[in-house]
This record gives sequence, C-alpha cells and structure tokens, in this order.
Amino acid sequence: MRAATLVLTLTLCGLPLAAQQGDRGVFAIQRGGTPLGREEFTFAPGEAGATGGGILASLARYPATAPTVQIQAMVEESSTGALVALQIDTRQASGVSRVYGAALKDNLTIRQTTSAAESVREYPRAAGIVILDDSVFALYQAVARRATPAGARLPVLFPRSGRRGQVTATQSDPTTVEVSGAVIGTLTVDATGRLMRVVLSDGVSAIRQSK
Repeated sequence: MRAATLVLTLTLCGLPLAAQQGDRGVFAIQRGGTPLGREEFTFAPGEAGATGGGILASLARYPATAPTVQIQAMVEESSTGALVALQIDTRQASGVSRVYGAALKDNLTIRQTTSAAESVREYPRAAGIVILDDSVFALYQAVARRATPAGARLPVLFPRSGRRGQVTATQSDPTTVEVSGAVIGTLTVDATGRLMRVVLSDGVSAIRQSK
C-alpha cells in the first residue's frame, strides 16, 4: 500500500458526506474525567448498493492541543465486511513509525517500518479479523456493527503491538454493546448505528462531541 493512500483518505475529513451517507465525527478522549486527547474520523462507504464495506480514516492527537503524539489510521473493508488493507502512522518526537497491512484470501501481512528497522509479520487464518488500536477509538465501530444479542465472537488484532485475541460483542439493547475477552468495555450507538461512546475497563473513554 502506498503511503499516499492514507494522506488522500484523510482528506475525506474535509469533504461533505451527505451524498455518500457516510459518517464524520469527533471523540473527546479522557480517563476518569481528565482529558487525554482528541480524535477526528470519517467513514466513506463503498460502492453504491453494497451491503457493507468502505474506508474508515482517523486522526488522533495526544494531547488535543500541541500534541506530542499523533496517530493516523486507515482501514478498508470489502463489501462483505472483510479486511482489505490498513495503514497506521505514529508521529512523535522519536520519529515516525508506519504499519501497513494487506489481506489476501485467509492471510494478513503486516509490515512495520521505523527510522531504524523494518519487520514483516504474517497472520494465517485472518478471515473476519477486526482491527483495533489502544489509542484509536473509531475502530470500535466494527465491533459494534458485528454485535449480536447472543454474542458475536470476533478475532481482533492490534497491528502496532502485534497483540492478537478474541472479543465477544453482545448487543444487550438496541443502543448498547457489551464487549468482553481481549477487550472489556461498553459501546454506545445511536438509533442509526453510529458509534457514540466507548468506555473501557481501564478507565479510558471516548465520547462523541456535538457539532
């Protein structure tokens, strides 16, 4: 995946989405009431008529003003909801690190580069995997979307750290999803399914701000 893909995708944040029926929002990130950062995200759906898919682009800043860490993330899914590609750039005082990912059939290849080194990891049996990150909360939209009343068991991957596990996403009512397993927390969505709030067991929360 070319690095320019992420830059171009993030420009979607400045485009009107009404015609695309996508989503755009801002999360205030905090821990126990103490502000930590701010995340701006955009979702652009796939081809007209498709039942799913599209590109989620996000920019998280820590702290919100004069940030010392910025994380740009892009995840693309096919019309069936399967992962196609991902890119996560982390910018901080020590330099820039980049994670690229591409799926081919049931395998996922992750390439990570820094100013000093490059590594490649292969993940077999990656069908249905959900991409998450400890500092990018818009990604939890995929967990909320797949939740079921009986509890959907989802494989998850945190590409920057390489951590892999499984979560169960249970829709306890039309607007609440309880998450257990590798991640523990509660997701809140609105009547249209938009992610409104992420509250994790470690005390970190991301709350959508009013326009």
